[in-house]
Amino acid sequence: MSDSTLSNEQAQLLLRELSTNSVFRKRFEEKPAAALVELGIPHETVINLNAACLAPVKLADPKLLAEAHTELRTSGVNACLSMISPKLRLDGGSGTAK
Repeated sequence: MSDSTLSNEQAQLLLRELSTNSVFRKRFEEKPAAALVELGIPHETVINLNAACLAPVKLADPKLLAEAHTELRTSGVNACLSMISPKLRLDGGSGTAK
């Protein structure tokens, strides 16, 4: 079906492993689907990923993947910190809020 995606947590785990674990990295380059299942990604998710995501691949330098992991990890925090909290008006909407 190829409409599956990894959750943020799964993507962070994958990037961390690809940037720090050379043995896992080698397995992922040769057989991405098997490596994802080994990482704990549900089989159902893996088989429904886009086929291009599951083809053998030469990965970027581990340092670049570590930077991507850091960016992904901090982007969620930054998004939460930049949210504007709604303000409730308890005066029925007339006049100024108290």
